[in-house]
Amino acid sequence: MSQIWKLALNDLRLTLRDRPAFIWMLAMPLAMMWLFGSMGEGGTRKSKISIRVANHDSGWLAAALVDELRDTTVELDVSPSGSATSSADSAPVRTLVIPAGFTQGVLAGQQQILRLEKGKDSNEEFSLAAQVHIIRSIVRSLARLVELGDLHAKDAESLRARFNELGERAPLVTLAVSDAGQGRRVPSGRAQSVPGIMTFIVMMMTLIYGAVFLAAEKETGMLRRQTILPISRGQLFLGKLGGRLLLAGIQIALLVIVGRFVFGVSWGRSPAALVVLVVCYTVAVASLSTLLGSLARTVAQASSVGWLLGMALAALGGCWWPSEIMPRWLRTAAHALPTAWAMDGFHSLISFGHGLPEILTPALVLLGFGVVFSLLGARFLRVEG
Repeated sequence: MSQIWKLALNDLRLTLRDRPAFIWMLAMPLAMMWLFGSMGEGGTRKSKISIRVANHDSGWLAAALVDELRDTTVELDVSPSGSATSSADSAPVRTLVIPAGFTQGVLAGQQQILRLEKGKDSNEEFSLAAQVHIIRSIVRSLARLVELGDLHAKDAESLRARFNELGERAPLVTLAVSDAGQGRRVPSGRAQSVPGIMTFIVMMMTLIYGAVFLAAEKETGMLRRQTILPISRGQLFLGKLGGRLLLAGIQIALLVIVGRFVFGVSWGRSPAALVVLVVCYTVAVASLSTLLGSLARTVAQASSVGWLLGMALAALGGCWWPSEIMPRWLRTAAHALPTAWAMDGFHSLISFGHGLPEILTPALVLLGFGVVFSLLGARFLRVEG
């Protein structure tokens, strides 16, 4: 066992001694996590509907309508007059014009026209949302007026007080919205980029460095010389596998810590589930790297195949984009790859708040990949290139 441990530590030492390794294994993934995470958050950030209100009426009903328009989803700018462009940032907005005499006209039963003026370059979808919000506010205000009954039998103060009481009343009918069926939220922002880049980089770097160093040992005869050590062929293979386990394990541990404390990504409510998933993914990646090194005849072959294989596994496995946006058939086919199962497990913890029972299937599949890759690697390992 000590000989296996020594071989593993020696392989790890040779890898970490390579100066570019630090850039590829830590600096580059951190930069990618920040870049893609920021882009994703920017694309999914909720924007408010901008509405400017030009209120030309001094009556209480106009003021009540403006209060009704206030909402957490709306950025409201109220002024006695307005234009279609905000003076604060010169961004095109929408202006709702409440005409003079609005309150008196409504109470007298006369039709009133509210004008919504759209800026030249205002977003059409936001303008439609603004129209819906305004119509909803008008309907609510009219409903309260209907409940007031005879508007002429009460003075203005009584009408206003009763109108406000009705507005503070709990809604008679509410709509409860909940998820149903098989649909689920698509991971985005750093919840996608951090586990995705981590899965990709650990796979890529372990494949390349692990396979290249093993191929180099065969080319230089180092692997043949190691066979004269008092160890069996199986122990030699386990030593090579152990070195790649340490390489992948150190990478993923550092990136998990950085993801949590630098990028603020919560890895879920179950540390045990995270550890199980990380260990199983590490086994799968290290085993695949050892298999590639066993099959590669030259360093150039190991490097080029490692790059291509890593890119393909990342793209199809959902590391660069959520697998939910892929066609169903491709998403199903991608589960022939370990990266797809790893991303399923990480998203289950990060985006959907699941625990150990839910990630057992991805973890066991990843462990199965590791066993198969290890058996094949041991079968095809040759001490000479």
